[in-house]
Amino acid sequence: MNKCKDEELDFSVPFTLGALSGSDAASRPNGTSTRIDKLVVSFDIDFNVPGTNPIGFSTGCQTTPTHWKQATLWFDPVVGIPTLEEGEVLRGQFKMGRNAENHRAMDFDVFWETGRLSGETFARNTSGRVETTLGA
Repeated sequence: MNKCKDEELDFSVPFTLGALSGSDAASRPNGTSTRIDKLVVSFDIDFNVPGTNPIGFSTGCQTTPTHWKQATLWFDPVVGIPTLEEGEVLRGQFKMGRNAENHRAMDFDVFWETGRLSGETFARNTSGRVETTLGA
């Protein structure tokens, strides 16, 4: 962290999420889709400095709560709520950056699309965007 530059805190990464399949999907009635209402953003961190005891924690839903909690990015029902059939994916670009007006806030911008991925080919069904600013 002593060497991290402010501009390195802004980043953009691709993501791909799949619908349930196999035994997980068997618990759903035949022909039903998976509706995705929100994305939950959390982080894990480890401080592993040579000569000290390593310390780490997670803000994930599956761990002991911290004061940071998670960020929830809700899909806008007016723009469209993504749904996935078995074999389909939600993919896109997740962008996070510092807010220009409030140094304690973060801007989130997610471009997403749903469809079927087959090798290098993607057959898109729907697409959209989620934008929000979270922070103190």
